[in-house]
Amino acid sequence: MRVIVAHLHAISARLHFWLVEYDTGPSVCLPTPLAKLSILHDDHEPTNLVPHPAQMVRAIAELIGLKPEQLSVASATLGWVEQPGEWTPVALLRINGDQLPNLEGGRFITLMDLLQLPITERLLLRNAYEALLGD
Repeated sequence: MRVIVAHLHAISARLHFWLVEYDTGPSVCLPTPLAKLSILHDDHEPTNLVPHPAQMVRAIAELIGLKPEQLSVASATLGWVEQPGEWTPVALLRINGDQLPNLEGGRFITLMDLLQLPITERLLLRNAYEALLGD
């Protein structure tokens, strides 16, 4: 499972996504980036039980320097990504609160910065935008 971390300001609706510079390039997916040849599928039906993304809140909070109570699950499934040899669900975690926190190990980007990302991640971020702000 991968997660995308977002912060949505409650009043201004300004949306930011957490981006990490991995050795393979920038990615919004945590705890590791997607494979280069990954493809997003919105209609995949898993054959096995899928864990709920809430199980990742503590580990992701620790990874980016937040307290677990500062993160919540905003969307259990943004989509399914087919990577070489595996299917991976991608969920959305939201940073709670109005203030954009100071974090280490990455940076926040806005929708205007998305062109640096692979197309699969851009499509996932479109789903994240819709999950947070509606159609």
